[in-house]
Amino acid sequence: MNILFNLINQKLYYNFSKQNNTFINIGYGIDNNYARCCATSITSFCLNNPTKNFNFHIMAKDLSTTNKKQFEQLAQLYSINIYIYEINIDTLAKLPTQTHLPIATYFRFILPLILDNVDKLFYIDADIICLQNADDLFNINLKDNIIGAVPDLPWMNKKRNKALNLRNHIYFNAGMLIINIAKWNNFNTFTKVLQAIQNEPQKFRYLDQDALNLILTNHIQYLDTKFNCIDINSTEQKNIILLHFAAHPKPWNIAFPISKICNKFNKNLYQYYENKTPWKNLPLEQPKNYKEIKIYAKALNHNKQYLKSIYWILKYLTNKILK
Repeated sequence: MNILFNLINQKLYYNFSKQNNTFINIGYGIDNNYARCCATSITSFCLNNPTKNFNFHIMAKDLSTTNKKQFEQLAQLYSINIYIYEINIDTLAKLPTQTHLPIATYFRFILPLILDNVDKLFYIDADIICLQNADDLFNINLKDNIIGAVPDLPWMNKKRNKALNLRNHIYFNAGMLIINIAKWNNFNTFTKVLQAIQNEPQKFRYLDQDALNLILTNHIQYLDTKFNCIDINSTEQKNIILLHFAAHPKPWNIAFPISKICNKFNKNLYQYYENKTPWKNLPLEQPKNYKEIKIYAKALNHNKQYLKSIYWILKYLTNKILK
């Protein structure tokens, strides 16, 4: 495909699996900022599914040399295959982005084009970790549907269906998708989604997720929330298979331990798995932009560090003006 020729600058193959039988294919789309959590997500799948054979496919932008080397170390550590596809984003440069929705959010559309020889792909957001054996997920039969996905929270369902003028539709969260690759490609999903966003960018508050809901309505098999739990404050945690840290701050951010979304259940979950990667012992990240500064200020206030919170609020106002 010409589009793939223009999109992919380089392919890196780290093949360390000792198996030749059936592989489970899991995909991610990241930039350099999400390398550490992508590695943590991969590790959580490996540790909780030790008898499975994995191919991990990573669509990536601007990965550092250090991160590439550490992904190779990760593949060797867990005897898995990691494939990195470095993207030329010039082809996607005209697509709208947001501070917390970078260009990498569109990468999930490209993987099915690359992996056209694979039957089924599990697309996973890099801020998702696997908490237990995932056989129930891997064995799902999509029947005649293009994707399998988990409904979003009720308020999101109501809000986004109204905005997108969708009727008889359940709005899903696109952080975890089971993709029937042949059906996805035959439906020309990639082109349809990009055309929809380019034609009416103001309509899509959640960019690619909104567009997927619009384009794939009536082609979705809805799955149990245990396969993409985005309510990390839920009290019913025993059956969760995939936990999605969809909210901000993220657990590798300095604001997380003092934020209201951090609790006894989730406080050390992410760190447990990151400590079993080559990224272990990395410090928590400082705020990188004005939105993260605001989140940190709120977390400080929640933790009753009022003077420090005021300092960061002022820093947030300054950065927002200068952005």
